[in-house]
Amino acid sequence: MDRHDLLELVNLDRRTDRVLPNGYCLLPPTKTCERGNACHTCDHFATDRSYLPDIARQLAETEALVAARKDQHLARHGEAMAPTNVWLSQRLAEMDAMRREIAALENQPAGAGCAVRGAGVLGRPAYNNTPVAVTLRPSPPGPSRP
Repeated sequence: MDRHDLLELVNLDRRTDRVLPNGYCLLPPTKTCERGNACHTCDHFATDRSYLPDIARQLAETEALVAARKDQHLARHGEAMAPTNVWLSQRLAEMDAMRREIAALENQPAGAGCAVRGAGVLGRPAYNNTPVAVTLRPSPPGPSRP
């Protein structure tokens, strides 16, 4: 492993609660996550261009899952699944968040080298539809974490 990659991993461990398969969780270590796997709709989720293929694949898989579940619901109940269905509304929010992340990442210049935090929640009025760029830097020297 390259020494720069190793340093980045060590410092990332100090700054994040966990590394995810499609980005980073920037929730402070003193707090606990109660969102389960709904990372795309979380303010603490950050991702970068290197994860675009993963997010695009996850979006396609989620869209296929939603289509299949809607068909199953129609076949079982004889009526379309209502958009107010709890499961469906959560999947729709996740898909919207992934589309917003993809758009924010594709609008970044290639090689920008920074992550985008909260791209999936840009629909909230507080964000004014502007992604928040974050650069993950090594922590300054100081006391080490236990």
